[in-house]
Amino acid sequence: MRQRQASVVIIASALTLAACAARPVATKVAAPPSDRSAINGNEERLRALVAARQQTERDSEYVIAPGDLLVITIYNFRPGGGNFESEVRVDDRGDISVPFMDPLPAAGLSLAQLRAAFVRGLRESRVLNEPLVSVFLKEYQGQRVIILGAVARPGQYHLSRGQQTLVDVLSMAGGLSDRAGNYMLCRPSSPGQVAAAANDSIVQDYALHAASAVAPPARAPADMVVFRLDSAGGGTNPALLTLPVRGGDLFIVPEAGQAFIEGEIEKPGSYPLSRGMTLTQLITSAGGLAYPANRRRVTLIRQTGSGPSAEWALDVDRIREGEEGDVLLEPSDRVVVPATVGRKIAHGAYRTFTALVHFTVGGVASVF
Repeated sequence: MRQRQASVVIIASALTLAACAARPVATKVAAPPSDRSAINGNEERLRALVAARQQTERDSEYVIAPGDLLVITIYNFRPGGGNFESEVRVDDRGDISVPFMDPLPAAGLSLAQLRAAFVRGLRESRVLNEPLVSVFLKEYQGQRVIILGAVARPGQYHLSRGQQTLVDVLSMAGGLSDRAGNYMLCRPSSPGQVAAAANDSIVQDYALHAASAVAPPARAPADMVVFRLDSAGGGTNPALLTLPVRGGDLFIVPEAGQAFIEGEIEKPGSYPLSRGMTLTQLITSAGGLAYPANRRRVTLIRQTGSGPSAEWALDVDRIREGEEGDVLLEPSDRVVVPATVGRKIAHGAYRTFTALVHFTVGGVASVF
């Protein structure tokens, strides 16, 4: 019995020394880009959209939409200098009506353009030769946007005059849910479009498949802009704070989905992605790296659209020490933790040795 124990100890010691000698040399590895090329292109489109809308705000006035409530005042209209004042709501056809004029198209016009149309109509109808008219927007009801997906209250929302940016829309929808991924999809309204329609094909398609599908950003429809909810350097993407919204805009927040981790990890398997989840956070959620893990060559496998998947070798030690940036995970990412050969052999020998010791001790104890 003593000879067998001595042999086991000698073998285990030799394997452990071999493992120390076989420790791999650290190699420089490249982390995946912070944004995929498809996302980079969409970020450029997003910046262009923000700039265009901000310029439009500077250069033009508010555009009237169905549902808006207007106050029309015609000065010196009544005998003795009395004014005529009327509140009129823009109907579903985009028209407004006042008692002494035919229905007047209003949707799609600025307040100044509608005032000019009133003046022209009063002259042509010979109600007044030199009419003085003001048009005031009392209720901003016509501009509607749709936000779907991983928000607290998805649905259609009316914009008010004090709610004109994307962050305001998110606030009305109750904010992002804990299921939200790292991206938002935005389909901007086309020029002249004043309302996002509930029977829109993309709205119906998303509602039909939302429970089972997460739209990967690289496969978003061509007319949609995809951007991160977090900026590449951390914190909120400035687009959330600066993007002016318009009636007819559609926003979709896909759920985060899952990531997969396998290999030398304590608890391999699939894990739900929380918003902003990184590689090191996934490793922690999976119980940490096992002893044989090669910490310097952890592989991240990511599907990059319709083409072949891409792979990156990541150095977890350098990431944890702050020498390399952590990696933001995306839906369906797969992380493979390989083993260091020497550590794997030593770990196997150690487990064999401890099993034999337990067996030997148990056998001796049973004799007594």
